[in-house]
Amino acid sequence: MLAAAMGSWTRPLCKCCASLPVQPQVTLELSENISVETKRWLMSRIQAEKIAGGAELMVHPGEDDEGNMLLVSASRHVLLRAAEVLGLYKLYKDGSMISFCYRDRRNFENSDNIDEFLTLAECQFIILRSLGNIKAVDEKYVPGYPTTSLYPGESIFNRLQKSKILLGFYPLHQEEMLSELEKCWYSHRKLTLQPIDSIYRYYGGSVAMYFSFLEFFTCSLAPMAIFGTTVVALSMDTVDKCILFSVFNIIWSTVIMELWKRHSFVLSYTWGTLQMNSQFEEPRMGYEGPMGTNPITLRHQPYYPAWKRKVKIWLVSVPFLCLFLAIALYGTFIFFRLEAWVKGFYSEHENCWTCVLYLPSILHALYITGLNILHKMVAEVLTEWENHRLESSFQNHLTVKVLVFRFVNCFSALFYISFYLQDLELLRKNLASLLILTQIINQFTETLVPYFYKILHPKRAGLKSCTMENAPEIDKIKLQGQKTPFPGMFDEYMELFVQFGYVSLFSCIYPLSALLIILNNITEIRTDALKLCHLFQKPFISPAANIGVWQTAFETIGYLSVITNCLLISISPQVKEYCAESDITSNSLLIWAIGVEHALLVIKITLAFAIPDIPAWVKLRIDRVEYQSLHALKHKLFEEDKGPGRETEEKEGWPGEIVRSDSADSSLHASNRQLNLL
Repeated sequence: MLAAAMGSWTRPLCKCCASLPVQPQVTLELSENISVETKRWLMSRIQAEKIAGGAELMVHPGEDDEGNMLLVSASRHVLLRAAEVLGLYKLYKDGSMISFCYRDRRNFENSDNIDEFLTLAECQFIILRSLGNIKAVDEKYVPGYPTTSLYPGESIFNRLQKSKILLGFYPLHQEEMLSELEKCWYSHRKLTLQPIDSIYRYYGGSVAMYFSFLEFFTCSLAPMAIFGTTVVALSMDTVDKCILFSVFNIIWSTVIMELWKRHSFVLSYTWGTLQMNSQFEEPRMGYEGPMGTNPITLRHQPYYPAWKRKVKIWLVSVPFLCLFLAIALYGTFIFFRLEAWVKGFYSEHENCWTCVLYLPSILHALYITGLNILHKMVAEVLTEWENHRLESSFQNHLTVKVLVFRFVNCFSALFYISFYLQDLELLRKNLASLLILTQIINQFTETLVPYFYKILHPKRAGLKSCTMENAPEIDKIKLQGQKTPFPGMFDEYMELFVQFGYVSLFSCIYPLSALLIILNNITEIRTDALKLCHLFQKPFISPAANIGVWQTAFETIGYLSVITNCLLISISPQVKEYCAESDITSNSLLIWAIGVEHALLVIKITLAFAIPDIPAWVKLRIDRVEYQSLHALKHKLFEEDKGPGRETEEKEGWPGEIVRSDSADSSLHASNRQLNLL
């Protein structure tokens, strides 16, 4: 086993880690015609000391038939030092979460057991960051490739990727951990809660946060589903149903998002990602431009003027977005023309099946789905062409593009029916068609496609067969590289965003929306887990404190729901009939609707402020750590002012409080780590 074969691994720098078994963590796949000179040079740079531009990692030649693989791992002490540099928050012996300090490591829980102290996802992310920090020192070109030039301080990892010398890299699955995770995640038939902490330890913060939000959102739909089913079963009057659902929607959307923020704060605090200080991001691999000097790090790096990027965005990307929006609106126009034609045809041919009336809505749903896929492909190409320097900037611009288009494409027809045609029956039919058909399409692509893929390609899907169990370890590793790279959680969040919009904006017209979404999401949890474990490569996942920009997107939909629900009440036939009997004009009704809408907005904002984002116990622990950190810094400055040779008899805080000497280093480190990095 490669995990136990120390002879083929390069030796770690620390002698205390030399006798420990080595578990491969990350695989690098090089070009097929890689030269021995290049492979040896890359191995030497991976194991070199950081002061010499290396990563201080352990590397294994792979010993595969093609000779184009490298296996990478890290020693215990390298991982611990990297955890300090990255600012990972870990559990201290007093129960608080503080920034890890290598000098004070003995006072952190489980620091002597690296498998318990650092999660698998954290270890693999540390190795990825270490590989990305391998810099060119005095090399003018890549050995064995004279045409591939290097400049001082350039990331060798990025250059090898751009030059196609490094074809790919991926973290490795740990079979025992994956089997245990599968058993308690999706292999059983019981509808139990997901093992979120186990998902976090294996896959990392972003993946665990998504599945936690998916579970939270699905469970939060239960009151809405019960209420909607009751309304349908009792055949309540339309106006009563709209009013009750509208008020319930407003309260529900506000309380749910506020409770989720509290829940996400608890998760991120428990995982140690809530207070992580931001680091200077390295330029993304696709970033290109003439060479320049970074004014912050003083490194020689590619530089692309911001004004050129803005020109691309405003003169190319925005017009393309407007073009797609126009195509989406034109499709909506065609839908209404087809709807009118089908109604006329049905009235002339009474013997026709009633299902013919749903044909325009079905075609429109298919049109929306296809256009969503096409626009996302174009948006990814445009965002890449804009040449964003940071990965976070790239993801934000891509998310905004897709969010704006999806909102218009998915909801424009519903808004037009609601507030221009004011045809609630057509709205109900179109909403049901969109909701049911899109879920059928998603379930087909996410359930049947992986199922047939596993049947047709059992090895590539990661299934354990007798031949693979007895195969050499390197062959199992190569099979992991043959899987499809993980595409991220973007599409999954977008699906939840559209679901949240259907429920909060228009469910008063179709009360069964929440029930249908719950049934869909119960299957969604299992299919997403199956795809992540077997269909895709294991991804590199960075620590995450929340769901990011998606939180703002969901909250925006919540505020829009106040407007739509009030207007839907005002256009209901019962309200119009009551206004006609009471001699209330349409203008007066509109004023009343706007007044009620403003009042409900005030209630919604009041609820948002009344529910604290951070639980009291979490805030108390954070404030306690900040106080100890500040007090340790003051004590350190006081000791320096006294000069050498003078000592204090005791370390006192406020009256009656003694500062712990064993946590002074860690608290001081939490205050000054960022300054030391600069």
